[in-house]
Amino acid sequence: MILHRNIAIAITGLFIFASTPALADVVAVIGTGRMGSALGLRFAETGHTVIYGSRNPNSEKAAAVVARTGNGARVDTSANAIAEADIVALVLLWRATEDLIKSNVDNLDGKIIFDVTNAPIRAIQPDRENAVDTSAGQLIQEWAPKSKVVKAFNTVGYHILENPAHAGGPVTVPLVGNDLPAMEKVAELVQAMGFETMILGGIEQAHVLEGMALLYFAPYAQGRFDEAFEYYFRKGTAPTGVNSSRVRGADTE
Repeated sequence: MILHRNIAIAITGLFIFASTPALADVVAVIGTGRMGSALGLRFAETGHTVIYGSRNPNSEKAAAVVARTGNGARVDTSANAIAEADIVALVLLWRATEDLIKSNVDNLDGKIIFDVTNAPIRAIQPDRENAVDTSAGQLIQEWAPKSKVVKAFNTVGYHILENPAHAGGPVTVPLVGNDLPAMEKVAELVQAMGFETMILGGIEQAHVLEGMALLYFAPYAQGRFDEAFEYYFRKGTAPTGVNSSRVRGADTE
């Protein structure tokens, strides 16, 4: 778990309080697109060492992303970034994901995979190339069985990730995975970036989150930018007196 300490910085008589990781991680952000750049920036801002993984680490685009991120960020091949990292954030196109995982599976053993990918779901998009019957999260966990896959941020826009205030209110990031300590760790990382979190179940629930992402992108795909939205969840709104025996579908042995 990440421990935090509050640091007071005196500026012209005012005190600004910032939460800084006492134990920072090396995070490999695989992908230098808009979402990867935004996520890398936020990891760096919250005190972590960021290594971008790129197919073209010497490109002008990769150099620009590193310069924008600052805070000691750098870029390398995806394989080198994964080997050096404590946590691996997947922010790349789905069609490139399988080869990346399978070719780096040994260096992923025991690590948290912070999964931001979305796969086309065959039941919804049957004609899409690389459509799947389950989800990206489930397949990544199958391909890297000794890793701890946690689906996060796949339902959040890159502009909100960069600055949660753009949402005009709190944004809750749903998390799913099979390893509770890994999910709690990811929850702390996400909360440090200014979001709320909600752990919603095992990696099989990634199927639902990726379906939510398809809905999220629908206004953009249809050019209805004035109807774009963010997902919000509210905790603590269950009816008074509800217990597991009164919830439809609950396990009531």
